[in-house]
Amino acid sequence: MSGYYRRDGAGWGIASLIWLIAVVIALILVFHIILVFAGASQSNAVVDFISDSAHNLAWVFRGLFDVDSPKAQVLLNYGVAALVYLGAARLIGSAID
Repeated sequence: MSGYYRRDGAGWGIASLIWLIAVVIALILVFHIILVFAGASQSNAVVDFISDSAHNLAWVFRGLFDVDSPKAQVLLNYGVAALVYLGAARLIGSAID
């Protein structure tokens, strides 16, 4: 067997770790999008932490789209960042495994 079905050797473990990290990053980005759409208060410590983390993780994607609606801009920029992290993790994991 090959790909993600083979569970032997260090390659599978490293690929799984890379995927786990990408999922956590994508979740932070998605939580940020949800909090923006919900109008969460930036004065809350949890909201502030997620917002700061997402801002740092979406570094290159923050200005990717420039649309009139701030919420749509967050959805597009941070959503694309989440998808890129997941796609890159999948590609790297496949190459390692």
